[in-house]
Amino acid sequence: MSVRGVGALLTVTLAASITSVPAARADVFGSISLASEDPFQQADYAHDSAISGDGRYVAFDGSFGGATGVWRRDLQTGVVERVAGGDAERPSISADGRFISFTTTARLTPGDRNEGPDVYVRDMEVRSSQPCAAPAEGEPPRPCPFTLASAVDGGEEALSYAPSVEPAAYGSVASGRSALSADGRNVAFITTAVSDLLGPRPPQPPSTPAMQVAVRNLDTRSTRLVSVRAPASEESQPVSSLENSKPVGAVWSEGEVPPRFATIESYGRTPPAGASISADGSTVAWLGVNVGEQAALLPGEAPVPKYAEPLWRRIADGPAAPTRRITGGSDPLSPACIASGEQAVPQQGSAGDPCQGPFEAEVEPTAPGTWSGEREDNSVPQLSADGYTVAFLANAPLAAFGANFARNGNHSDVYVADMHAGLTRVQSLRALTELASGDSADLATNAPIVDLGISPDGTQIAFTTKRTVFPLGVPAYVSAPDAVPGMVELFSADLANETLTRVTRGFEGGASEHPHETKQTGEDPYTISTDGALSPSFSSNGDTLAFSSTADNLVYGDGNTPPPGHESATFDGSDAFVVSRILFASSTPEQYVSPPPAEPALTPTWRLFATALSRRDGTVVLHVTVPAPGTLLAAARGTLRVRVKARGRASRRPYRAIAATVATRRAGTPGAGTITIVLALARRYAALARRSGGLAATVSLVFSPSGHSALRDTVRVRFTRAAARTVKRRARRAPRQMVGHR
Repeated sequence: MSVRGVGALLTVTLAASITSVPAARADVFGSISLASEDPFQQADYAHDSAISGDGRYVAFDGSFGGATGVWRRDLQTGVVERVAGGDAERPSISADGRFISFTTTARLTPGDRNEGPDVYVRDMEVRSSQPCAAPAEGEPPRPCPFTLASAVDGGEEALSYAPSVEPAAYGSVASGRSALSADGRNVAFITTAVSDLLGPRPPQPPSTPAMQVAVRNLDTRSTRLVSVRAPASEESQPVSSLENSKPVGAVWSEGEVPPRFATIESYGRTPPAGASISADGSTVAWLGVNVGEQAALLPGEAPVPKYAEPLWRRIADGPAAPTRRITGGSDPLSPACIASGEQAVPQQGSAGDPCQGPFEAEVEPTAPGTWSGEREDNSVPQLSADGYTVAFLANAPLAAFGANFARNGNHSDVYVADMHAGLTRVQSLRALTELASGDSADLATNAPIVDLGISPDGTQIAFTTKRTVFPLGVPAYVSAPDAVPGMVELFSADLANETLTRVTRGFEGGASEHPHETKQTGEDPYTISTDGALSPSFSSNGDTLAFSSTADNLVYGDGNTPPPGHESATFDGSDAFVVSRILFASSTPEQYVSPPPAEPALTPTWRLFATALSRRDGTVVLHVTVPAPGTLLAAARGTLRVRVKARGRASRRPYRAIAATVATRRAGTPGAGTITIVLALARRYAALARRSGGLAATVSLVFSPSGHSALRDTVRVRFTRAAARTVKRRARRAPRQMVGHR
């Protein structure tokens, strides 16, 4: 190294020693906690998890206590509340957890008179989940927990839809997780049927084409068309055309007809269709078709109507705000492209062409655009809080790979685009995953990316896949790779420190699992592509993730998973989960001429420490060290054997195992230090402590401090109670035994 280099290095080192360094995010995640449960029962099944920005609430759809619908779990208190029943599904939740949007065919307000699905928003501060009725004459109106979002502009009546063969299957639908702004007052949705979104009103028949994007402001009661024909203006018209005599709207959908609304099936789901809105309500994104009618193309380009690319529009800029292409096969707005005068990208595109976009996006009907629509992966782009960072999936090859790189319909990857002005589409794009071999059948290297989510600040991207090999050096894959592909796992890419981490793992380590049939070596034991982790959702600070998964080994005591071969639409074993990133405080190194202080002050670690002591009277003593004042909730769950009633003949399996909460205790903590609490089995389970070996359980600890996200930990315990004479005889000679020590 030269003298100049040494001097520069010394200058940088000295500058670092006197500059305050912010805390670095560590790619380490804590233990996974079950969110689709309360202290007394676990959900029958749960999908589509969405976490509030403050990290306190998780919304999910599924079946809880035998009733279907959308539910909200308070992670601090453990209480599960019903948001809406029946076929309500795909929730999105506001930052404070008060407002939750969803789609349902139920008529929850007097203004809803159609048979099709509609989008609603529930106010959880109105303590009722019953449909609202019009007040009787002379009575004041009562607070209504529901607000209709898919309503006519300026009114509270539901949109009207054209008659169809399945009137309950088509109407308005909203995406899960990404349809609601942070304040809960703006809702993005799409229409899957011809509607009166732009008029005329009954008795005139609806005339606005299907598959349009709209946003409803609940405060002003305005419903605004977002997917407009370019150039945008106050009088902009909806987007529609015909392909093979079939209407094509503004939003991509698989097949020749829009997706029908139906209850989500087990171990899979219908292809999602919808739009996402940024947390600040400024921006909307969707996977668009009829791209040439909505955004700028080269003069000589003429893609087929079903050619699909993700589209972006900043509605906060007013009615004239243009719709922009997030990425694609050409870049007509690039300054170099405009200067070239090029009319169309050549058939064999080149990365050096000034008008070439990031992707080799063909225009033939067999493989149109960046998305060919051959899979059930999430096609809805995801937005950061300000709308300028977009995460999306694409299965078209990058133009930089060259003409010999074939499109693989079963392959999709994760990309991030920056929508700030001044960037070409090539400059704005970044790939976060890349296939690792040319063998399209190899799941380890080529499995598709199934679902994705983005943190509000745009620096964290979560995605789910069966893939185990990630060849990109940036972000660097820092987790131990699985030996073979299995269930769909959850991963988190941290763009701040350029790392990629696997988040899901069994509570004893290893891959996600649930009972499955044995397969030969090399065969996929989980044959359904979406079996595993789905619907990742970030809290506002990006440090807590909610997701759903069909795995039964993420949390000890998970008791709702069916045996192999018994999957059904009402018993699929899926649950909602939460997991938090462990943050390690960074420190600035100090240099001393003289020896350092003898006893430097140490900052206490912000986490829980717990030990457990089993007592012979059947109770368990917990010693829990907490870092601050707050509230501590301890809930013990154990696996029980219950007798199965025989019907008509003796049962071949007279017993089955279920998971149940057997003991709970809540206590306040006045400050940092160790608190002691005693757990006793609930009366109905007390006798189980007297059986041989007692009752094994896992205690979940949730510590809720003021002004800080909740901390969680688990500890294994055993409830044992000796007979009275045995206790008296052995009291003086039997030493105490610590169990569940961490």
